[in-house]
Amino acid sequence: MSYWLKVLKNSGSLGTIIILSVLITIMGLLSPIFIIHIFNRYISFGLEGTLIFLMLGALSVAIFEFLFRNLRNKVFSKIIINPIQVTKLDFVKNYFTRVGKNRKKLSESLDINNQFYQYLSPINQSNMFDSLFVVIIIFFLFFLSKILTGIFLTIITMYLLIQKKIDDKKKSFINKNKLSAYDNQIIKELSLNNEFLDTQDSLKYVGYNLKQYLEKKLFNDSSLSSFDNYQFSSNHLLILFSSIVIIGFGAVLVVKGQLSVGSLIGFNIFSSRALVLASGAQRSYLNLTGLNTLILSSYEKLKDSKERYQGMQLNTVTGNIKLNKIDFSYDNSDFLFRNLNISINSGQVFCISGANGDGKTTLSKILMGILEPSAGEVLVDGTNLNKLSLKWWKKQVSYIPQTPNILNSSIMDNILLGNDKLNEQEVSRLLQTVGLDQKLKKTSLTILDPIEDNLSKGVKKKIHYARALAQNSKIFIIDDPFGYLDNQGVEIVQKLIESLKRANKTIILFSDNNILSNVIDESITIGN
Repeated sequence: MSYWLKVLKNSGSLGTIIILSVLITIMGLLSPIFIIHIFNRYISFGLEGTLIFLMLGALSVAIFEFLFRNLRNKVFSKIIINPIQVTKLDFVKNYFTRVGKNRKKLSESLDINNQFYQYLSPINQSNMFDSLFVVIIIFFLFFLSKILTGIFLTIITMYLLIQKKIDDKKKSFINKNKLSAYDNQIIKELSLNNEFLDTQDSLKYVGYNLKQYLEKKLFNDSSLSSFDNYQFSSNHLLILFSSIVIIGFGAVLVVKGQLSVGSLIGFNIFSSRALVLASGAQRSYLNLTGLNTLILSSYEKLKDSKERYQGMQLNTVTGNIKLNKIDFSYDNSDFLFRNLNISINSGQVFCISGANGDGKTTLSKILMGILEPSAGEVLVDGTNLNKLSLKWWKKQVSYIPQTPNILNSSIMDNILLGNDKLNEQEVSRLLQTVGLDQKLKKTSLTILDPIEDNLSKGVKKKIHYARALAQNSKIFIIDDPFGYLDNQGVEIVQKLIESLKRANKTIILFSDNNILSNVIDESITIGN
């Protein structure tokens, strides 16, 4: 709720919204008043001119209310776009400038399903402003009949309490029956590993797990639908109940001469509308309160991480790196490293080897600042890496990951991640350096085209090398230098590393391959 109020305050359109809301309220009040006069004047005096005037008046205010509501909804739609965008971009900025965060939660926190907009929808905002209209209606009803107003207040209170109870049950059900990552695993498998599954006799595995998933998913969907249907039905029942009770008691007052027929009809119209508006306002209040929870939960996922956007920036980087008494473990599991000490001199080709699972990729991420050691320190030219700006440090290191995942946009976009000042011709020369120019000539793919799904991992690895060369940092960290490459690719990378060594780059390799033994200055084996 506080987030929405902040959006309104900073929108610059609050005055317009208030004016439109006042006009909507006036129109909403006038329409039933015209109806009251139709009953009181035309039925009493039978003047057709009066009837036509009153009908035209009622229709006019109804049309004006419709127009004002649409104008207000357009304003509501406009004012939420920038705040939502700023909030999401702020989260991304916080995410990529921190170490130790849970990377699996990124897509969830980025709100891919756009719950932000659903919570802040024009309907929810409109309902909240209309809640003020409900108060005015009740105040107006009090002057029509104190007795009926007391009855109506009892009904509306009962109505809101029932709706809250249904909402609480629905929320409790959602929290208890939320599908886990394990429950959704089969959908992920069918999406990412369908080709592998197609090569196996996997029907039994897929069928069993898909059946389990569908049973839980459909049970949840069916139960939530039942909650919605019950809520919808109860809304209609209470509105009908309210009309019956008010007309019933009101008829007694009409007979006693304490209320006119027109006033009774107007009271019923006002009260029915107030019930509908109160119900909408209640749901919208819960949604807007849920928005605060959504925002807090997104940033909650970063609470165990440390902000590294600000920090020192060295004037020059010579490339001396020292790991001093490094300890590291994932989520309090067994230590991957204990008291690890490594010293890498500027201009060296340093190779770190070890068996699968011994922590080579983890160590590369510690050097990049992506992960933070449990104890110990990483020194860059004598300065603790924790004191350096993470944004600045990423520009000082050309990093090639083990798994060659790349952006799906274009080859050009991938290269420009390393250096966004390059033009198309310069990018083409880099692709030629890593041996991709001839490969591209044999296909219809250009460096500006969206990358095809079937692009080989070897080609993707070469694109990483081209990006790293574009960045041209003093330090190169290469995890599994020859992974996914053919013989020609291995030869190109070998010559490339030899060239980087001649350029006095500090090169840290994570590899068990002996091909580069003639250029490696020093090596170490990690593991048990």
